[in-house]
Amino acid sequence: MQCDADGLTLWWGRGSMTEGRLRARRLARRVGLWAPHRPRMVGAALGLGAALVVAGCGLAFIMTVQSRPLVAVALFLAAIVVGFTPMFVREGMWSLALALCLMFLLLVASLGVSQAVLNWRGEEMSATVTKIVHIERSTGTGERYHCTLRLPNGRTKFLTDRESCGASTRVGDRIRVYVDPYNRLDFLNATAPWPWLTPPVVGTALGVLTLMAVVTASRAAGSRQDALDRSLGSKSSLGHTRGEGAE
Repeated sequence: MQCDADGLTLWWGRGSMTEGRLRARRLARRVGLWAPHRPRMVGAALGLGAALVVAGCGLAFIMTVQSRPLVAVALFLAAIVVGFTPMFVREGMWSLALALCLMFLLLVASLGVSQAVLNWRGEEMSATVTKIVHIERSTGTGERYHCTLRLPNGRTKFLTDRESCGASTRVGDRIRVYVDPYNRLDFLNATAPWPWLTPPVVGTALGVLTLMAVVTASRAAGSRQDALDRSLGSKSSLGHTRGEGAE
């Protein structure tokens, strides 16, 4: 009986997987048949997806930029690739506008959100310089230094700021910084956060840029479909003209 029960369970599991694959294929087929007739809706969905990916990468970047720099760099590069992809899909003003919307969305989701969080609940505290690394720069860009800081709670952060971390900075110096006390934000400022970047302002900017990305993606997809229809129409008319000439 136990063997029969195990066999029935295995058969039921395989049957469920097969049924799920069939449903997925049917859904994909329906979408494939429906999508060419609704290019603007498909474009809007793609624009929304791209906006969510870019904004998510920007938020994850400021949460991992110091603790997991390799992950942060990968997220930032992924956001840039997604943001610039529309420019290579089709040359046109709508694709350029979409790429610009996504790039501004990345800036707001990273730099803007970090400043808004520091304005909302950031705390000013004194950090101790534990290490200084001189970063060589070419002529004309000036010298820069990379300082390792130890916060009062024992956490280690990095700072590259010409005013707070420069040639006169020494190990043991104390620097005033602004950090997130809940450690949700892996980001710190050596200067006071921009007072006009508040959570409502940044939230509104994110919503407006997302809406612009959806609209421009919809218009770009519609423009592309219109160009394809015109191309097919011109080819068919040309073929019809040649046929009449042959007669």
